Amino acid sequence: MFSLKLLLFRPQITFMTNKLRKAVRLSGWMLLIPVLLSAQQQADLLIVGGGASGTMAGIQAARMGVKTLIVEETTWLGGMLTSAGVAAIDGNHRMPSGLWGEFRNKLYDYYGGPQKVATGWVSNTLFEPHVGNQLLRQMTSAEPNLRIDFNTRFVSLRRAGGLWTVTVKQGKQSMDITARLVIDATELGDVMAAAGAKYSIGMDSRDETGESFAPAAANDIIQDLTYVAVLKDYGKGANKTIPKPVGYDPVPFRRCCGIADPASYDAPKNNCDMMMGYGRLPNGKYMINWPRHGNDYYLNIIEKTPAERDEALKAAKLHTLRFIYYLQTELGFRHWAG
Repeated sequence: MFSLKLLLFRPQITFMTNKLRKAVRLSGWMLLIPVLLSAQQQADLLIVGGGASGTMAGIQAARMGVKTLIVEETTWLGGMLTSAGVAAIDGNHRMPSGLWGEFRNKLYDYYGGPQKVATGWVSNTLFEPHVGNQLLRQMTSAEPNLRIDFNTRFVSLRRAGGLWTVTVKQGKQSMDITARLVIDATELGDVMAAAGAKYSIGMDSRDETGESFAPAAANDIIQDLTYVAVLKDYGKGANKTIPKPVGYDPVPFRRCCGIADPASYDAPKNNCDMMMGYGRLPNGKYMINWPRHGNDYYLNIIEKTPAERDEALKAAKLHTLRFIYYLQTELGFRHWAG
């Protein structure tokens, strides 16, 4: 199974546990738009994006009595934590609270306790992506004030009559959704941009910030993205080697085992097993999300059209396939595959 993770930077996901009118954050983007009451609205609150933050915002709003609709372009809930394959929770696991704590307890119940999800060294809470999606669906289905429309892509929005009207598309069919309040929980801030909100991309200049480590001139450089893969260990005797990807070259991956902790660039270790255990998930599965001479890939697709994004992401997927082929053929992990 190959999944997609798009990051402007490594985000700290914030699950919404306070009042609705506080900020909901996903990958650094935020949009909260209050509007006037109207008897014609289809939803009190429309959330565009069913990622981790969008889903939790929807649950919390529904529990507060707000008629809430989430539109999600895939068939999954959880975004980066599930459909993107990054099923490892960052942060201090000793301080669970709110909906995050509730979700984590469901993981504990499913797998059989905290030790069952502390499988990889990147986190104390790791899980299979489909399990995370399953548990989030359970949480959302328990809320009568919450509805979710899957396979629904944001197109545009406008304001008229004191309400926000958001145009979405399901397949080839377009429809309008009217709401009092709209939250942008998209991956790349698409609703925010469409609403005309000011934004900037990349690094600010040293003169602007006064920070000595900032670049001399501003630029549009953002963090690499990763087309994450989740592999399963089929046992030492199995040979699951994938076909050789187009344009394969082992050189870019030669030093992938040269560092045990991606955050400690000055402490190289030649330990491939430790690298592979970075994202070890329950049930013999592994999250392949390695930043150092691995499958990180630089793309800036923020201001591209959906079609241009899809085309650009093919290169990131191909890079991950090449990395997997390297792991299988150069490092001996032939028994690991999707």
